[in-house]
Amino acid sequence: GHGAFSENRTVCNVTGWVLHSALLVPYYSFKYTHSRHHKGTNSMTRDEVIVPRTKSYRGLQNKPSTPAWITETVFEESPIYHLFMVVVISLFGWPMYLIRNISGPKHAEGASHFNPNSVLFKPENFWKIVISDIGVLLTASVIVYYSFVYSAATVLCYYGVPYLVVNFLFVTLTFLQHTDAAVPHYNDDAWNFIRGALCTIDRDYGWILNTCLHHANHTHVAHHVFSQLPHYHAQEATEHLKKKLGKYYHYDNSNFLYALYHTYKHCQFVEDTGS
Repeated sequence: GHGAFSENRTVCNVTGWVLHSALLVPYYSFKYTHSRHHKGTNSMTRDEVIVPRTKSYRGLQNKPSTPAWITETVFEESPIYHLFMVVVISLFGWPMYLIRNISGPKHAEGASHFNPNSVLFKPENFWKIVISDIGVLLTASVIVYYSFVYSAATVLCYYGVPYLVVNFLFVTLTFLQHTDAAVPHYNDDAWNFIRGALCTIDRDYGWILNTCLHHANHTHVAHHVFSQLPHYHAQEATEHLKKKLGKYYHYDNSNFLYALYHTYKHCQFVEDTGS
């Protein structure tokens, strides 16, 4: 949906619809909300995904901000709880975002990417959302058909498990690219496009995953500054951006699994006051 696959918009949309539908993702629905994410990255009011909740929203007004993860029960402070939540969110957070808009903005909580009348979309988007839903339904029909032909266990093995792997990688990438204790989220009085785009973190996942992910994990700053940049130029652009941005370029080379656990544990809310 970035328009970077081809100069021909029809080619971009047809290819995107087919590939997204195959992954049970409503293409146009996600295209519209993801576009707004790029336009409002790390804004508390404009962003569309990974929008942190405020301290008061979490019901922690009278609790200390550091450590941020203090809760009412010992269990919710335990490593096993945080590990469990990381696994659940990584595997199932993506479909829950599409279905219920979890991690989306507060004004659109519970909104579905599958509903043409959702608050997420404009009235003129209605039929594009319907087309997106048809694509997902076709894929779901194929999955059900092959479950009867070969068995549910076979489909789970060849489609279900890879589907969960894709979910894990996609949620992990998105969460870690936009969440870190050192990276701010802005209110309207301080936010602008460049500030938001530069609040993106490039992370090293090791050469195997870097290659499998087409280096999306460590070229994401460039992707947000130049969202229509083809992925095969992203590494080159990143090297130039590093030189220009200097200290304003965010990079973390810690193990991504450790970063995932550590970031979830420590990044629970933002303060109600400040810019």
